[in-house]
Amino acid sequence: MRTVGVVQARMGSTRLPGKALADIGGQPLIAWTLDAMTAVRGLDGLIVAITDEPGDDELAAFVVAQGHRLHRGSTHDVLTRCWEAVEPLRPDVIVRETADNPFVDPEIVAAQVRHLVEGGYDYVGTAGWPLGIAAEVASATALGSAVIEATDAAEREHVMPFLYARPERFRIGSLAPASPPPAGRFTVDTVDDLAFARAIAQRIGGHGPTTIAELGAILADEPALTDLNRGVRQKAWQESER
Repeated sequence: MRTVGVVQARMGSTRLPGKALADIGGQPLIAWTLDAMTAVRGLDGLIVAITDEPGDDELAAFVVAQGHRLHRGSTHDVLTRCWEAVEPLRPDVIVRETADNPFVDPEIVAAQVRHLVEGGYDYVGTAGWPLGIAAEVASATALGSAVIEATDAAEREHVMPFLYARPERFRIGSLAPASPPPAGRFTVDTVDDLAFARAIAQRIGGHGPTTIAELGAILADEPALTDLNRGVRQKAWQESER
């Protein structure tokens, strides 16, 4: 069973341009994400999928300089971009992460992969976890069907909705937390999210990856930190990022 991770990234975010290389604790945001994904036990490969826009050239150079595989592809058809990135590695299972998430917990992601494989699921998502902590995991067979069949622009932009919007066709799994996770928003979409991420990184010290337990301990000690990005509205997948 071959498991491959893909981290999608771009510099052209509409709400926070350049966020993939924004400084968090002395390192670019994407470096935290990549360190976390590299630490996921059981991954047989990891590749970064960015756009072929000239504005992503700096991001591409950073990824390559860090020793990671790189694929460049469509700006808006992210489903195809991610598929073309992982398909040459012949995966059975695909783990999708975004460079919005500096505090991914590698143990949770590994558990998601095990849950998908052991349960025979087509998709295991982030339900039950705070935003930015987990990943999306899919069988290559199911995601390959999405690549061929998805026609809705939002489904192609957000990669996985073709699967989880069709529970009558695909087996959808969920990895429930053993105990209630900390309340917080650990993804970076806005300047308020970036302020929160920098505050968390300052308290972690050093460089990721981190764990949900460590994040929970920080917020238990300083619950007011969540006020930094409490008012940020998460866009629904049906809303385009263009």
